[in-house]
Amino acid sequence: MAASKVVSADSHVLEPHDLWTTRMAGGPFADRAPHMVEHEEHGHLFVIDGLRPFPIGLAGAAGKASSELRASGDTADSLRAGGWDPAARLEDMDTDGVAAEVLYPSVGMTLAQSKDREYQVACVQAYNDWLADFCAAGKGRLVGLAMIPTIDAEAAVAEIERAAAKGLRGAMVSGVPASGHYAEARFDPMWAAFADAGWPVSFHILTGAGGGDPTLGSKLGMMTVMSVVHQVQQTLALLIFGRVFDRHPTLKVVSAEHDAGWVAHYAYRLDQMWERHHNWLGRGSAGLERNPSEYLRTNTWFTFQKDPVAVETRERVGLDRLLWASDYPHSDSTWPHSLKVIERDFAGVPDAELHAIVAGNATALYGL
Repeated sequence: MAASKVVSADSHVLEPHDLWTTRMAGGPFADRAPHMVEHEEHGHLFVIDGLRPFPIGLAGAAGKASSELRASGDTADSLRAGGWDPAARLEDMDTDGVAAEVLYPSVGMTLAQSKDREYQVACVQAYNDWLADFCAAGKGRLVGLAMIPTIDAEAAVAEIERAAAKGLRGAMVSGVPASGHYAEARFDPMWAAFADAGWPVSFHILTGAGGGDPTLGSKLGMMTVMSVVHQVQQTLALLIFGRVFDRHPTLKVVSAEHDAGWVAHYAYRLDQMWERHHNWLGRGSAGLERNPSEYLRTNTWFTFQKDPVAVETRERVGLDRLLWASDYPHSDSTWPHSLKVIERDFAGVPDAELHAIVAGNATALYGL
């Protein structure tokens, strides 16, 4: 498989230590700008005002063996420099056989948890400005997704317009807003702005915790990695049954890094439950314009790295709905073996279908 045919629809930057301190210097939040510190036990951490410190190790651990992964203790010099250095980035992409990447944040994914509107907006704007510069150094191979503050719809619309003018081509929003829910009428201007811009808007793992204990009181850490799929299923159901897609029929939504092998059954269950129960449970969603699964086939896309079940069920989900990703430079990344992973997981898939999922669909969605 030629490198020119592979596009990662979900990769990440690992923000440099001085991103916010430099770009927020002289502003009203200069003394509260997110910054990196070195802890004797926990290694390099990003400190964001009002939030839990963010250990950077797993966000830059691509290529490390499973036995080397740890929750904290790593320093930046042990991580892939391509997270923050565009020249190193392009070299690692060439090593991996990846022609282009769609970029999400790492540290920045936690910013939506801030309850301070003006502070969150300032941090998001600093990130988006840096990301635009980072992508500009990528020789046309890097597509940046803006972070959009959903602490209120007015702030979101303003940042969509500002970031679009800087050349960013899509967005990531948190799985849940700071208060309320995304099907409320107050968010309609935001969805309309995304639709009008033609921007795909992504819900990425680790941004959608809506409360509750995913370990069911057990404190078993492995349970936390399973709950992410439940979260995005709830979000998509909200957009469908809350009639967001009916009100904004050209809205494009991406489920990022939740895998996709579950989508075929999810679509079936949406329709099955709707047919049986919408008369007494429908309430505000009783007037849906289409069957629930149809919105998945026209308005949503799904990224995955290593999910052969998604490949097996591709016809039920829709060939044009699936987007392969490398997740570079995160700990779940397929780097530097992406082509081998693709060869393994897509064995026997016709060339045209293979090309669509590993390159063509992302190319069309993001205008590469």
